[in-house]
Amino acid sequence: MKNVLRLLGIAAVIGLAIAIFRAVRQYQEDSVFDLTPATNTNTGNNGQRSSISPELLSMLADPGDKGPVELMVDANGKEWLVNRRNGYRYPIEDGIPIMLLEEGEKNKDESLIQK
Repeated sequence: MKNVLRLLGIAAVIGLAIAIFRAVRQYQEDSVFDLTPATNTNTGNNGQRSSISPELLSMLADPGDKGPVELMVDANGKEWLVNRRNGYRYPIEDGIPIMLLEEGEKNKDESLIQK
């Protein structure tokens, strides 16, 4: 009877060790996918801080003509995504680009259009 209890005790300790090992490994794998904060330290135009990563900026497209947009900072320090083909400017609020046609039309700037 004592041998059976010892075997059960050893099996319980081994099972607990395996469970702890798997939990730690799962935590490490999950922490790889933690999101970065919305106000990261990427530098955009003119060496200023940018709230949009270059990877995201390369994926974004104007919703109207599906062309690329570029990041600009105005004199007040507000960030905009600009489509130089039609002059539409899309605001960036708290690191989130507001890519709606209505916003672009509302903030249209004729001086941004490249000929």
